[in-house]
Amino acid sequence: MKLSGAELKKLVNAIVSAYPTKSDLAMMVQFELEENLEAIAGGNNLKQLVFDLVTTWAIPRGKIYRLILASYETNPENPELKDFYESIVLKRFNLESSVKTHDFGPNINWQGETDDIQLQSWLKPELDYWDVGFLKRAIEQSASVCRLEMPTRQIIGTGVLITPNKLLTNYHVLRPSEEDSLETNALNTVLKFGCFTSDMGQETEGKSFKLDKETPILCFSKTENLDYVLLQIEPLISQDKKIKPARWSPQKLPMEKMGINVLQHPEGDSMKLSISQDGVTGVYQQNGLVQYVNKTSLGSSGSPCFDENWFLVALHHAQRAKTFGTIREGILFSSIYQEIQDFLT
Repeated sequence: MKLSGAELKKLVNAIVSAYPTKSDLAMMVQFELEENLEAIAGGNNLKQLVFDLVTTWAIPRGKIYRLILASYETNPENPELKDFYESIVLKRFNLESSVKTHDFGPNINWQGETDDIQLQSWLKPELDYWDVGFLKRAIEQSASVCRLEMPTRQIIGTGVLITPNKLLTNYHVLRPSEEDSLETNALNTVLKFGCFTSDMGQETEGKSFKLDKETPILCFSKTENLDYVLLQIEPLISQDKKIKPARWSPQKLPMEKMGINVLQHPEGDSMKLSISQDGVTGVYQQNGLVQYVNKTSLGSSGSPCFDENWFLVALHHAQRAKTFGTIREGILFSSIYQEIQDFLT
């Protein structure tokens, strides 16, 4: 995406307007682009900083569209950013706004910090090295994750196997509106395990299964409560030895300012892993909730959230854009377990 001088000026002014302090800008860059602002841009004032971010980092690396989209989706109500996005980006590429799908799941009652300085206290720089054992355990747990597909209803989500034939996902994935039938949608859903990116860059075929015809749904809690549904998969799944349940314990809880790792199918894509070193902003046992800043997207609903030791600790269910960054929320597995434990024996 090439920008004229006038368009470049308009973009810089729009980003400055939307993120009026260096801390605001740094959080957006960290949350949405997973970059350290001080490491990739410099300047004596905010305008010079934004200009440097655009001209010496985003444009040379082919990330200008990504920067524009991240800036706008995080603060879509800013009039200057909105005007730039709609008058230049959408018009040039003849696109429809993607912000309509940026938020998903139920609304989030954000209980964490919103002050710039306090929020930055739990942002750590990226690690120089990732431990191979950590990544090996991630691959092991990926065997429990599947994509939920229902093309006739344009429904896509993620689910996690917790016993050899029982799967958890969000209630709102299978019943996005009151007009939907939970059981009908469940019976029409296909579960695809092992959808990874191959060496050729294409998605592997994976293994597909349906839910049990007689008893597809074992237990559920509506969206406004714990937002989960426990599903029973057809017996055929027991024949595939590569598909294994996630590792879990009902006593395991995520911890504030600690890492959380999300295995997911964002936008219905091949499986992806979102890692944060200190992304948990709050754990609220009384409500059965955990809040964090990991990257997710539409299609990530129902994704398993693992702690740093790769124990299942939550079920991801919602995302909302705020002026200080995009926030995410999951349902604590320990709370879900209290309602489903009789079905796991």
